[in-house]
Amino acid sequence: MMITTLDALRVIQNNTQATFTFPLYDVLSGNTKTALKIPTLAAGSETIWLMANGIIVPNSHYDLVDFLRDLWDDVAEIKMNGKVIAKRLAYGEVMLTEEDSLFKPDAYDDLIETDLVGEKTKREIVVGDLTEDAAAALMRGFIRSQEN
Repeated sequence: MMITTLDALRVIQNNTQATFTFPLYDVLSGNTKTALKIPTLAAGSETIWLMANGIIVPNSHYDLVDFLRDLWDDVAEIKMNGKVIAKRLAYGEVMLTEEDSLFKPDAYDDLIETDLVGEKTKREIVVGDLTEDAAAALMRGFIRSQEN
Protein backbone atom coordinates (compact mmCIF):
# COMPACT_ATOMS: atom_id res chain seq x y z
CA MET A 1 0.00 0.00 0.00
CA MET A 2 1.32 3.45 -0.91
CA ILE A 3 1.56 5.98 1.96
CA THR A 4 1.92 9.74 2.29
CA THR A 5 3.42 11.97 4.97
CA LEU A 6 0.00 12.17 6.62
CA ASP A 7 -0.07 8.37 6.97
CA ALA A 8 3.43 8.42 8.49
CA LEU A 9 2.48 11.18 10.93
CA ARG A 10 -0.61 9.24 12.00
CA VAL A 11 1.45 6.13 12.77
CA ILE A 12 3.99 8.21 14.70
CA GLN A 13 1.21 9.92 16.69
CA ASN A 14 -0.41 6.57 17.49
CA ASN A 15 2.91 5.06 18.64
CA THR A 16 4.45 7.75 20.82
CA GLN A 17 6.44 5.23 22.87
CA ALA A 18 8.31 3.93 19.80
CA THR A 19 11.60 5.15 18.36
CA PHE A 20 11.48 6.00 14.66
CA THR A 21 14.42 6.28 12.29
CA PHE A 22 14.30 7.71 8.78
CA PRO A 23 17.36 6.72 6.72
CA LEU A 24 17.75 9.24 3.87
CA TYR A 25 19.05 8.63 0.38
CA ASP A 26 22.55 10.07 -0.01
CA VAL A 27 22.49 12.84 -2.61
CA LEU A 28 26.27 12.59 -3.12
CA SER A 29 26.02 8.94 -4.16
CA GLY A 30 23.48 9.70 -6.86
CA ASN A 31 20.71 8.59 -4.46
CA THR A 32 21.66 4.92 -4.70
CA LYS A 33 22.45 4.36 -1.01
CA THR A 34 21.47 5.82 2.33
CA ALA A 35 23.40 8.60 4.06
CA LEU A 36 25.56 7.88 7.11
CA LYS A 37 23.73 10.31 9.38
CA ILE A 38 20.29 8.93 10.20
CA PRO A 39 17.43 11.18 11.40
CA THR A 40 15.94 9.68 14.57
CA LEU A 41 12.79 10.46 16.54
CA ALA A 42 13.18 9.19 20.11
CA ALA A 43 10.21 7.78 22.01
CA GLY A 44 8.01 10.55 23.39
CA SER A 45 9.82 13.28 21.44
CA GLU A 46 8.60 15.68 18.75
CA THR A 47 12.10 16.60 17.65
CA ILE A 48 14.18 14.68 15.14
CA TRP A 49 17.95 14.48 15.63
CA LEU A 50 20.61 13.40 13.20
CA MET A 51 22.50 10.41 14.58
CA ALA A 52 25.97 9.38 13.38
CA ASN A 53 27.07 5.96 14.63
CA GLY A 54 24.44 6.15 17.38
CA ILE A 55 25.60 9.58 18.64
CA ILE A 56 23.55 12.77 18.33
CA VAL A 57 25.04 15.31 15.93
CA PRO A 58 25.04 18.69 17.77
CA ASN A 59 22.77 21.45 16.42
CA SER A 60 20.96 19.04 14.09
CA HIS A 61 17.43 18.93 15.46
CA TYR A 62 14.32 19.34 13.31
CA ASP A 63 10.62 19.68 13.95
CA LEU A 64 8.92 16.41 12.96
CA VAL A 65 6.28 17.95 10.67
CA ASP A 66 8.78 20.26 8.94
CA PHE A 67 11.22 17.39 8.50
CA LEU A 68 8.65 15.12 6.83
CA ARG A 69 7.24 17.93 4.72
CA ASP A 70 10.65 19.07 3.45
CA LEU A 71 12.50 15.76 3.17
CA TRP A 72 9.74 13.21 2.51
CA ASP A 73 11.03 12.43 -0.99
CA ASP A 74 14.53 11.71 0.39
CA VAL A 75 13.39 9.22 3.05
CA ALA A 76 14.51 5.72 2.01
CA GLU A 77 12.58 3.86 4.69
CA ILE A 78 10.82 4.28 8.00
CA LYS A 79 11.83 2.09 10.91
CA MET A 80 9.87 1.70 14.12
CA ASN A 81 11.95 0.32 16.98
CA GLY A 82 14.50 -0.93 14.44
CA LYS A 83 11.97 -2.76 12.23
CA VAL A 84 11.26 -1.48 8.70
CA ILE A 85 7.58 -0.53 8.43
CA ALA A 86 7.73 1.35 5.08
CA LYS A 87 10.31 1.82 2.33
CA ARG A 88 11.02 3.11 -1.15
CA LEU A 89 12.36 0.60 -3.64
CA ALA A 90 14.51 3.35 -5.20
CA TYR A 91 14.98 7.10 -4.94
CA GLY A 92 12.00 8.91 -6.48
CA GLU A 93 9.66 5.93 -6.07
CA VAL A 94 6.58 5.96 -3.85
CA MET A 95 6.78 4.92 -0.19
CA LEU A 96 5.27 1.45 0.29
CA THR A 97 4.25 -0.20 3.54
CA GLU A 98 5.66 -3.39 4.92
CA GLU A 99 2.70 -3.70 7.30
CA ASP A 100 -0.54 -2.41 5.79
CA SER A 101 -2.55 -2.79 9.01
CA LEU A 102 -0.27 -0.35 10.84
CA PHE A 103 -1.01 2.41 8.33
CA LYS A 104 -4.76 1.96 7.87
CA PRO A 105 -6.60 4.75 9.71
CA ASP A 106 -9.17 3.61 12.22
CA ALA A 107 -12.67 5.09 12.23
CA TYR A 108 -11.77 7.87 14.69
CA ASP A 109 -8.66 8.98 12.75
CA ASP A 110 -10.65 8.96 9.54
CA LEU A 111 -13.44 11.08 11.07
CA ILE A 112 -10.96 13.62 12.51
CA GLU A 113 -9.10 13.93 9.19
CA THR A 114 -12.37 14.37 7.29
CA ASP A 115 -13.47 17.01 9.78
CA LEU A 116 -10.16 18.90 9.47
CA VAL A 117 -10.37 18.83 5.68
CA GLY A 118 -13.96 20.12 5.85
CA GLU A 119 -12.88 22.90 8.23
CA LYS A 120 -10.00 23.92 5.94
CA THR A 121 -12.11 23.90 2.79
CA LYS A 122 -15.19 25.42 4.47
CA ARG A 123 -17.29 22.47 3.36
CA GLU A 124 -19.91 20.75 5.42
CA ILE A 125 -19.12 17.12 6.18
CA VAL A 126 -22.07 14.77 6.13
CA VAL A 127 -21.74 11.72 8.35
CA GLY A 128 -24.02 8.79 7.67
CA ASP A 129 -25.84 6.77 10.28
CA LEU A 130 -23.45 4.89 12.52
CA THR A 131 -23.68 1.18 13.10
CA GLU A 132 -22.94 -0.17 16.55
CA ASP A 133 -19.51 -1.37 15.38
CA ALA A 134 -18.67 2.01 13.86
CA ALA A 135 -19.70 3.83 17.04
CA ALA A 136 -17.60 1.45 19.14
CA ALA A 137 -14.61 2.02 16.83
CA LEU A 138 -15.01 5.79 17.21
CA MET A 139 -15.07 5.46 21.00
CA ARG A 140 -11.96 3.22 21.01
CA GLY A 141 -10.14 5.77 18.88
CA PHE A 142 -11.22 8.64 21.12
CA ILE A 143 -10.09 6.79 24.25
CA ARG A 144 -6.74 6.00 22.61
CA SER A 145 -6.28 9.66 21.65
CA GLN A 146 -6.86 10.74 25.25
CA GLU A 147 -4.26 8.26 26.55
CA ASN A 148 -1.43 9.77 24.41
